[in-house]
Amino acid sequence: WDITWAERDYDEWVPLRRQGYVCLDRRGIRGGLHQGSVVEICDLLAPGDELVHVKRAHGSAPLSHLFSQGLVAAQALLYSPDLGSRFAAAVREHGKGRSVPEGFTPKKIVFAILLKNGEELTPKTLFPFSQVTLAHTARTLERQGITVEVIGINAIK
Repeated sequence: WDITWAERDYDEWVPLRRQGYVCLDRRGIRGGLHQGSVVEICDLLAPGDELVHVKRAHGSAPLSHLFSQGLVAAQALLYSPDLGSRFAAAVREHGKGRSVPEGFTPKKIVFAILLKNGEELTPKTLFPFSQVTLAHTARTLERQGITVEVIGINAIK
């Protein structure tokens, strides 16, 4: 991640460099638990159909939003099969040959974090409030059969 980029720049760059990724940033899907709402299912769809949520964070607030986004997206897909079908249609539309099954539900969610302009992401560098929020989110998702992974994004300075 070039530290001069916005998140959208990074999300659009990944599929150009890594085969099988689809940028779905800001491609909200209407429906779900609240029929009038729009849900952003993920920023990137990874080659193994993992939902990747990306955030640059200088504090805990953006990470709280990130973890909530992953939780809301997963629960919307789990409890609203029509949303899974709409998500599958969005993947077909934007995925350049990629597809997911109708009624898609995730098996894994990845939280990809650029911390403080490239500081290494470790349990010691992750903000304490974010550690608690992440642990709660991971427990909730894992009870629903969804694996959670956290990765740090390297910065290009």
